[in-house]
Amino acid sequence: MRSVHEQNDSFDNVSEREMLALEQIESNPEITQRQLSKNIGIALGLTNVLVKNLAQKGYIKATQAGWKRWLYNLTPEGISHKINLTQKYIIRTISNYNVIKESIRTDLALTSLHLESRIAIIGSGDFAELVYLALKNHGVEDIQTFAIEPEYGQKFLGMHVNKVTKTGLRDFDKIFFAEMGSIDNAFNILEPTVPGNKIVAFTLDGKPVEGN
Repeated sequence: MRSVHEQNDSFDNVSEREMLALEQIESNPEITQRQLSKNIGIALGLTNVLVKNLAQKGYIKATQAGWKRWLYNLTPEGISHKINLTQKYIIRTISNYNVIKESIRTDLALTSLHLESRIAIIGSGDFAELVYLALKNHGVEDIQTFAIEPEYGQKFLGMHVNKVTKTGLRDFDKIFFAEMGSIDNAFNILEPTVPGNKIVAFTLDGKPVEGN
């Protein structure tokens, strides 16, 4: 039997795209590839390749319903594959959360942070959610979210996403740049406006790195 770590490693970007595509197709068999591309967040050409691969693997069945109009349905193999991918995704999410929570506890000595500490999280994806939950688990309450270029009206866990500005982050005790493997990018963007010792970035395996 494979270990949890091995199962977690087997869930890569391709697996995530397949899972998202199968979820979208299951909920809307009439979805177009353009809609699928937008919902998943990948290029239209890549979506076309993804759909063809899913059909070739026997996970979906494509039926022409008119001129340039197709219906997509999950096969029994596709349903089983989607369930398997979802389980791996959950395992990866739990594993990442535990790594982040433990790293924050041991590496950043969050005992110095308390209910009145002000934290900024830059990012709004799944990893940012894990960082947010780990901070809340440590008793941090004042958390605000930011993005370099937020979309109009963008929300993160029900909170308004603010735009990163030259002065907007100065009053925070710590700024978490919540993207894995973005250490250089984080410090290049933030150090001109905030002290390096306030910045926390993350390695590719989710471990936090604090600036000097």
